[in-house]
Amino acid sequence: MDETKKKRGLHPVWFFLFLSLITIVLSFILSLLNLQGTQYDVSQSGRVTTTILTVKSLISSSGFKFIFGDAVNNLLNFIPFGTIIVGLLGIGTLIKTGLLKEVFSRFAKFIPRRVMFFVFSLLCIVMGFSQDLAFVIMIPISIVLFTEYKRSQLVGMTMAFVSVAAGASINLFITSLDYSLIEIGKNSVKLIDTDYSYGYSGNLYFIVLSSLLLALLISIITELLARKRPVRVEEEETEINKKLKDKGVKRAGFVLLLMAIWFIYSIIPNLPLSGRLLDNTQVLYVNKLFGANSPFVNGILVIVSFAAFICGLIYGMTTKQIKNDRDLIKILIGSLNNIGELLLIVFFASEFIAIFKFSQIGEVLTSILFSFLRNGNFSFVVLIFFSFIALVLSSVFISSTATKWSMFTPAVMPLFMKSNITPEFAGAIFRLSSSVSNVITPVFPYFAVYIGFVGLYSRNDFSIKKCYNLLVPFFIGIALLWLFIIFGWYVLGSPIGPKIYPTI
Repeated sequence: MDETKKKRGLHPVWFFLFLSLITIVLSFILSLLNLQGTQYDVSQSGRVTTTILTVKSLISSSGFKFIFGDAVNNLLNFIPFGTIIVGLLGIGTLIKTGLLKEVFSRFAKFIPRRVMFFVFSLLCIVMGFSQDLAFVIMIPISIVLFTEYKRSQLVGMTMAFVSVAAGASINLFITSLDYSLIEIGKNSVKLIDTDYSYGYSGNLYFIVLSSLLLALLISIITELLARKRPVRVEEEETEINKKLKDKGVKRAGFVLLLMAIWFIYSIIPNLPLSGRLLDNTQVLYVNKLFGANSPFVNGILVIVSFAAFICGLIYGMTTKQIKNDRDLIKILIGSLNNIGELLLIVFFASEFIAIFKFSQIGEVLTSILFSFLRNGNFSFVVLIFFSFIALVLSSVFISSTATKWSMFTPAVMPLFMKSNITPEFAGAIFRLSSSVSNVITPVFPYFAVYIGFVGLYSRNDFSIKKCYNLLVPFFIGIALLWLFIIFGWYVLGSPIGPKIYPTI
């Protein structure tokens, strides 16, 4: 059959539009059926209260008002919408001037491909503390990296997305996520043992090893998938004198070093004029650095994008690609070329996610899953397994880690402790289980960003099916890895953190 006559799959725009329509109809039906869920809450005094959650119909006056009246606000409040533009202006300058290509071409000469893929995946996981930064920076970077290592750019973008998405709840370091989860779960722990010391580093060993094994697994799956897919040949670029390239790389590297020194000094407390990027209203350093009001977290995307822009500018000027202000503007415009389809996908994705949240279908279904665990009186291995399944399913409906944890701990944490399973291990199970579905769920905001980038490299056969064909092998592999780690650690009984074990 002629290639041009082959039936194309469903375009992601229609995918998100159909999901929106399905949500509208489903919310009406579930509202008529009066589907309810019970959310549990624990006060500091140890009192357990319940809240009945119901599905809100979108086929109603308030529903129609939200769908049509808040459509613009839904887009403007959709975080990826702004971060895409800011991120691409910076990283796009590195790409358009050829600096990133030159650096990776040098890496490719002495760093083996498998080692580089592992390191890159691990870097994506570490940078996941700021998803705004990681997704809009690392996905474009992966395109250049995989081009230089002569592997499929589509697989490279998928690798970057999966690394950040699946690693959203883990890291090599203690971040604000650890603090947030502990604070939310403390009251639930006190229901069983008021004297239990629930610390921030309780599952540190578990999370660090999980991060390393995740990066290793993703790099292996990436290598297997990339072998079967073609590498897109880039257009011919203007030849640049090698001496100018060398000089440009050195100058850009020197400026990057100076900016890195300033950056590091800005996150060190208690030195003259230091700590400008810390939230000094906090007590613990981890909260000063990673807290919700930390200039470091809130400004990291702009800082990295600005640094990338400056380095690209210096390289472009040194190699004579940027001779005047018009050349610079042309490069900046080029950084945003061809993203119209991406922005269109982001628009429909933002509307679907907003509509789905308004309906509360996700919260109701999740509360039903957790109530099933609570009322089932499961224990030990059965409790761990069903909790894993429930968390994976709930993450399809709710992408917010804090929201899921606040619903999970009052309902299920007491069961873990009654089964002599430490709350730290319960938290470790939650962190692994709740992140794997980020890879495939359309309610995850940056899922749309990934799909949009795939569209840039799939002009002839771009479809939602193609995206899932790339993602599903990672999802299955990671889910099996998490099960292996969770049950393996439980059976071995090894420490999951300093002086903390899976069982009490």
